[in-house]
Amino acid sequence: MEREYPVDSFGGVDELPHLVPRKISLGLKAIGVVFPGARRTTAQIHPYTEWWSVQNQAAVRGDGPLLVGIGDSILVGIGASHPSISLLGLVGEALSQRDGRRWRVINLAIPGARVDDALERQLPLVEQVGTVDQFFCCIGTNDIVWTPALQSLRAGLRSVSDALPPGTVFGPVAGASQRARLANRALREQARINGQLVAPIWNSEHPSKLRDRIASDRFHPNDLGYSVMADVVMNTLSGAPTDRESQ
Repeated sequence: MEREYPVDSFGGVDELPHLVPRKISLGLKAIGVVFPGARRTTAQIHPYTEWWSVQNQAAVRGDGPLLVGIGDSILVGIGASHPSISLLGLVGEALSQRDGRRWRVINLAIPGARVDDALERQLPLVEQVGTVDQFFCCIGTNDIVWTPALQSLRAGLRSVSDALPPGTVFGPVAGASQRARLANRALREQARINGQLVAPIWNSEHPSKLRDRIASDRFHPNDLGYSVMADVVMNTLSGAPTDRESQ
């Protein structure tokens, strides 16, 4: 029996199209055969995406400041015990606690998203949501694996930055590979030009600490991991010092 995830009610109407995850690749299916934990997080893709689709409809006409997410499974919350414990959901809660008023959250992210999804499927929906008070974008990690041309990825990240306003917060591409470092360099440079911030959510720490923060698929964060990431995002927004060594 599929688990149900309660949705917050803002009294809004259905104005945004339902989110559709990117098709699960044969490679990801193969990983699920080897690692049972990957099967568990893959099984979250459709119910978590649907939860956010319904949540978006409830939030789109609500009152209060608006946080909008552009990105991939990290914003959807794959690996967490509930989709609201995604990085975006926790940042929304932290903003609400900081300001003493409820922030609405519209999440346009989809699991498996690549830069082209952000540009072609997600960003065009922004004009339908009204005035946005804060954007958060986390995209590009899937491209490290599935987009062969690094130059294309770097150009795509620059285009995403150009499409978003000053004050947008980005999460960098995950990984310590040369491709990831070069992709993040392009993102940081363009964000700086556009008056945007990059929050070092993939902080390099001792592996024993990281194990406590990783979901069963050995990649996505778990509840604790997302909580730590959300703290980094809020510190970045407030201007507090953060460790940028690995990103």
